[in-house]
Formats: sequence, C-alpha cells, structure tokens
Amino acid sequence: YWRDWSSDVCSSDLGTSRCNWFVTGQKIFITSGNAKYHIVIARTEDAKDPDDAYAGLGGLSLFLVKLYDDNPDGTKTWHGSISRVEEKLGHKSSPTCAIEFENTPAQLLGNRGEGFRGMLLLMNNARIGVAFESIGIAEAAYRMAKDYAAQRKSMGKTIDRHEMIADYLREMQTDIQALRAVTMHATYYEELAQKTAIALKLGYSNDPDRVAKMTRDLKRYKWQARRVTPLIKYFGGEKAVEIARRNIQIHGGVGYTKDYQAEKLLRDAMVLPIYEGTSQIQSLMAMKDTLTGIIANPQAFAKSMADAQWRSLRATDRLERRAAAVQLACFKAQSYLITRTAAAKFKLVKQRPMTVWMKEFAKDWDPKRDFSVAMLHAERLTKMLFDAAACELLWEQCERFPERREVLERWLERAEPR
Repeated sequence: YWRDWSSDVCSSDLGTSRCNWFVTGQKIFITSGNAKYHIVIARTEDAKDPDDAYAGLGGLSLFLVKLYDDNPDGTKTWHGSISRVEEKLGHKSSPTCAIEFENTPAQLLGNRGEGFRGMLLLMNNARIGVAFESIGIAEAAYRMAKDYAAQRKSMGKTIDRHEMIADYLREMQTDIQALRAVTMHATYYEELAQKTAIALKLGYSNDPDRVAKMTRDLKRYKWQARRVTPLIKYFGGEKAVEIARRNIQIHGGVGYTKDYQAEKLLRDAMVLPIYEGTSQIQSLMAMKDTLTGIIANPQAFAKSMADAQWRSLRATDRLERRAAAVQLACFKAQSYLITRTAAAKFKLVKQRPMTVWMKEFAKDWDPKRDFSVAMLHAERLTKMLFDAAACELLWEQCERFPERREVLERWLERAEPR
C-alpha cells in the first residue's frame, strides 16, 4: 500500500534516463517491512485528467529503495524509518510495518510511468503465491482434523466414522485437491509465459517463423494463467478460512483453546481473502475478463458452449458427460449475464443518435459503467467459473491418469448440486 508520495529528480548530469531519485512518503501494511530492500511505487508525473477515476496511473513509476545500510562495526545507517509495527490477528512471525521515507535514495525500475504495469505483474504472481499459501493452511487444517477425528471416540466409535464428520473430511480433501489442480495449471502457464517472454526479449531465435510461433504461444500462455489466477486466489482464500474453521468445529471445545493450535490456523487463514487483492476484487476481475472476452469474440464463446453441450450429451465416458454438464451450466450463466448486460447497454445506446449506435454498442464498452448488472453476480459467477475450471482440468488428468477418476467423481458430487 502507498499514499502521499512525492518524488524528485536529483540530477541528470550522467546523460542517461537513469536519474538519481529520492522518494518521500509513507508505505503502509508492508509484509516483512523490516527488510533492507523495498519495491516502491511512487508518483513521478502529473495527472493528465484529474476527473478520471483512474487519473494518473500513467504517472506512477516503480523504484527499488534501500531502507538501511550495514556498517562494518555492526551498526546500521538508516535511510528511512519503521514508524509502526502492526498488531495482527495472525501471521505474528512476519512483521507488518509502516515505513517513512524522507528524501530516501531510490533506483528507478524500468521506465518512468510504467509503475502501475509493474505492480500488476508483481501482484499477479503474488496471487498465485497466496493460492499456494491457502493450500498449505487448508492441508494442515485437514490433516489436523483427520488425525483428531480418527482417535476421538463418541457413541461407541471414532468420530471420523460418524456420517456428518466423515462428509466434512471428505469435502475438505476434495476442495484441496481441486484447488491444487487449478493452482498448478496457473503456475505452469505463468512460468511458460515468463520464460517465453524472456526468450523473445533476448533474441533466443532469429528464425521469423519460430519467433512468430513463440509470440502466439506467449499470448496463449498468458491467457491460460490469467483465466484462472483470480479463481484460485478467490477459492483458495475462502476455502482456507472455511477448512480452518471446520477443523476447530471437528475438535469441538478443545479446538477453541490454544492446546491444539487449531485456532492458530484459523487466525493465519483469515488474511488470505484480504491481502494481494480481496476476494471481491478477484470476483470483479474474473467477471470483467469473462464478459469482455465474450464481447471481443462471441463466435468463440458460442463454439465453446456448443462443444460443452455436445459433450454433455454425446461423450462416451460418463464422467466426461458430467464434467461437461457443469461447464455447460457455467456457460449458460455467462450467456444470461451477457444478455442482461447487452440489454442494459442498448437502452443507453438508444438515447444517442442512430448514426453512432453500431460503434457504441460494438466497441465503446466501459466495464465500470456497462457491467453494473453483472457486478451484482460477480461472486456467484466466480464460484461457477472455478467449478467449471476444476472439472475441465480434473478430466484432463483423468485422461492421462485413470487413478484420478475418483477425485473427479468426488468433485462432481459437490459441484453438480451447486
């Protein structure tokens, strides 16, 4: 987080665009804020249109700022100060700090005005990281609950043999496996995208055909990663909290004490739907990407929907038919939202001269203005998109590894009623 930034050029006598910079301002809610180096986004340019809700995003730049230097005698020379250490509900081993900079030397990263773009890249990777963190907490809570339920007896048997507790544990396991499958998919394509981008930038190949193919592949890799990143951040954060809370419930009264540390997992999980973009932000991203994708290429959407419908009826494998039916339900939800959105858009367009109808309806889409109906359903759509993505990827795994059929079947048992 950042606020109240100002930046000044110190000198440009080096004859390069890499001027010496100083930053002044406060940086708050910084994970591991006691670290030596910090990546900071700061304003370097004036806002061109103050009335724009996003005014000045092009005026932000990214910097590497050193908080202190280590001296030979073991002391530190501070270039800024830690003004506050937050008292948090969880994650107490990681200091979260507010930092004050006052004319602190800074090194420009990239070009001036590209800070917001760089921040989005960092946050996108961080969201995948949070999904893995969610898997870790959820897995720890599931194992703790499973082990406790296997030895805690009630009414003549261990509680893991009582139907409701057994169902709890089964659902926890299934949710984690689905989350892991989709998160690995996001990570795989994000890694491919980054490595392909580096290869292109460094001139890995001089063959025009090879470069053209790599460029096409890069676009596909980026799309695959972006498609599911908000889904895993949303589902991972929400499920980590749910599974950690369920772990306490399975432990009963002792789960509410600190003896078993079940409460610690819940405290640590509570921040996952919040930081690196809240669950609601992820829902808006998923909704916006989905609807703008349909608007940009309605033929591809219609083809995908028709394919899901055909497979839900004609696929030879029963599990594939069921997985396709879940995907088809998700496509129908998208179709409903885009129809409602288009109807609302057309009402606005009709108020304009007929000569501009086609242009405004086909091209001039503003998500902040035109997607208001879909925003009401963004979280519900995100849950459906995750269900469909999990079905798609678990079925792909089944085709290669028959032992994964049992995982998909368990997932479908949960997804179909939803």
